[in-house]
Amino acid sequence: MPPHSQPPPASNGPRKERNSAATKLRLLDAAEHEFAARGFTGVRLRDIADAAGVQSALIHHYFGDKQGLYRAVLDRVLLPTSTESWTLLGSGRDLEGLLDGFAEMLLRFHAEHHNLLAILRHEAVAGSDVLSEITRERTLPVISALRAVLVDAQARGQIRADIAPEEIIVAGMSMVAYPFLEAQMLSIVMPSVVGTDDAALARRKRAIVAILLEGVRPR
Repeated sequence: MPPHSQPPPASNGPRKERNSAATKLRLLDAAEHEFAARGFTGVRLRDIADAAGVQSALIHHYFGDKQGLYRAVLDRVLLPTSTESWTLLGSGRDLEGLLDGFAEMLLRFHAEHHNLLAILRHEAVAGSDVLSEITRERTLPVISALRAVLVDAQARGQIRADIAPEEIIVAGMSMVAYPFLEAQMLSIVMPSVVGTDDAALARRKRAIVAILLEGVRPR
């Protein structure tokens, strides 16, 4: 090496990648909290950036715009559930096993994602088109596939033919979601049903599966 030459500087690529990932995570966490508190229309990007401790320009750098950030927040929560749903559908479980798997997954989902439930309540009043787009992409294909499974079970005589598959799906989703959506009211009139510890969720899952099976199996 010539006497006055210097070694090349060490690459800081990995550190930059780590910093980038940490910044994006802080932004997603802050955005999820803000959207849950005030809804899509009530949140400013400046509020999210301040909560994350970064410059607003980084939101545009990583997510494009407010809708892009909102989509990233929702997709972070919904994508794992969509993936798990497809795993369940491809597992070859019988009807009881499938209902058990979906009930457990959805109960766990609702127990772990309070912010998403708050965001959905805002969406019901005045939201954006982003949730509709993600639902069409992530949830609708799963529901269509589950409906096909139920139709096949009806054709094989495992499910009553006089109940529409869509109603079975809605009944299961409703039994899972209602105690979480109305937790404040139920905590007053039926406090025993609003627990979210493992034992409470397992008890509720058994009840949901038993009710569904009793209702859909041929007489």
